[in-house]
Amino acid sequence: MNCRSLGVVIAALALGLTGRVAADEGGAVRIMSQNMDEGTAFQELVAARTPQEFVAAVTLTYQNILATRPAERAAAMAREIAKERPDLVGLQEASIVRTGAAAPATTVESDLLQSLLDALKQLGADYRVVAIVSGLDAEAPSTLGFDVRLTTQDAILVREGGHRKHLKLENVRVNHFLTNLSVPTPIGPITLPRGWASVDVGTGESAFRFVTTHLDIVPPIQLAQMNELLASVANTRLPVVLAGDFNANAANAADPSFRTYRAAIDVGFADAWLRRRHPDAGFTCCQAPDLLNTASSLDQRIDLVLVRGEVRVARIGLVGNQPEDRTPSGLWPSDHAGIAATVSLDR
Repeated sequence: MNCRSLGVVIAALALGLTGRVAADEGGAVRIMSQNMDEGTAFQELVAARTPQEFVAAVTLTYQNILATRPAERAAAMAREIAKERPDLVGLQEASIVRTGAAAPATTVESDLLQSLLDALKQLGADYRVVAIVSGLDAEAPSTLGFDVRLTTQDAILVREGGHRKHLKLENVRVNHFLTNLSVPTPIGPITLPRGWASVDVGTGESAFRFVTTHLDIVPPIQLAQMNELLASVANTRLPVVLAGDFNANAANAADPSFRTYRAAIDVGFADAWLRRRHPDAGFTCCQAPDLLNTASSLDQRIDLVLVRGEVRVARIGLVGNQPEDRTPSGLWPSDHAGIAATVSLDR
């Protein structure tokens, strides 16, 4: 273990002893949401107009992803999780990049989810995967002599040991939205499937439903997906905690995506950030695509924790949004800040 890793472990232990993290106290449950940033917004692929341009765009996309050093960034996000010690983590864009001479490509070049789990284990933080929402799984040739395959996914993690032993997890569900964006390309339309994952969490005498999702960026499709979510997994008598990247700018009522945020508020959800931190801005998006901007450029609040029912929010804050959170290479851990909260159920 190098000195930097040892320092991280000591800091994490100190945080636990000083009580900064309250997840193990009483009936409180710590939750967290983190968009891991797969390293591309696919702009080059969308801009391609010929098959040759598309193949060149595949190469550039692949190179851009690797330039963001996914494993190094996953380690930085692991340090944030180890400090916060959330019982439940909702992850978005926990993607895998593979290469190969022919389909299906199987050589793993980066795996954000596995890198995160490995880094957490090295820090002594034991987490396991509860659910995975599969997304796009697409492969195309590049100009480099091999295919590039991108698999997008979202996930729920649970912390093992500690407060976790007092939690009862059941009714794990994963579902895909019926409404999804389809993007025309020179090789045919590509559909970008999205969905949600949920788990019912028992805390002794009470229970709540934890849901994570990653909604589309196009406002009409995003709103349709939110309405599907509200009519399905959120339609329950249990208290509900929604945590994810909603791509809906909750801080700007003039933004077309604000309607998506309002759809949840109008059916009884409360914004955990406004309950505890208002008028702090709470911006979570977005850093520069290459993640090398010196000053933070976060100017939108699209990563949210929304609660409904007898849920109290004891604490909420951002992670990965300070200059000292950057990786040894000077990269922000993600183009999104993470959001962490402590919740408990009224009895």
